[in-house]
Amino acid sequence: MAQGKTLRDLNRVTFEFEDPLLMALCFEVLNKKYSIHGLKNKYLQETFKEPPNLHMNLDIKDGWLCEVQMLFRDILLIKKELHKFYDVNRADGPFVVAGKLFKSLEDPDEKQRDEDSKYRSGLQSGGKDSLLPFMKAKDEQLKVKDSELKTKDEQLKANAAEIERLKLLLAQNTSHAQDVTF
Repeated sequence: MAQGKTLRDLNRVTFEFEDPLLMALCFEVLNKKYSIHGLKNKYLQETFKEPPNLHMNLDIKDGWLCEVQMLFRDILLIKKELHKFYDVNRADGPFVVAGKLFKSLEDPDEKQRDEDSKYRSGLQSGGKDSLLPFMKAKDEQLKVKDSELKTKDEQLKANAAEIERLKLLLAQNTSHAQDVTF
């Protein structure tokens, strides 16, 4: 039971904000309603080694602590992307990363092992669940899109050159028209 008193993140909540004033207001509301048992202002780091946020532990009821993080939306988006790399670094192997990250809670034994095994076999053999065909198809789509954009760029340049030619022609015709008197 003594170990339970040191746990500080059994419950977690993340608040995201776009406006620093709303973050400050939310902080004040939480500070008035709950007892803060630790606060780190990670926006004040000299060198950012972790995502900047307000990080605190609140006593929400009778010693039950809840970890609260308050971040700006853009920082939260970056944090979520970086967490994927954290998962990759902690993975036991490439197929853990490429495969399903969460096991089924309904049938955690045989059924899930079979699904994972089939999935991994497909990845290794280039089967229907392989990432390789998906990545090749995506690469082809990007090449087609790139080619389309290059063609449109060439058309725009040709149109711009034609417009300049017509402007010049119009200017020449206008100056000749002014020289003619009736």
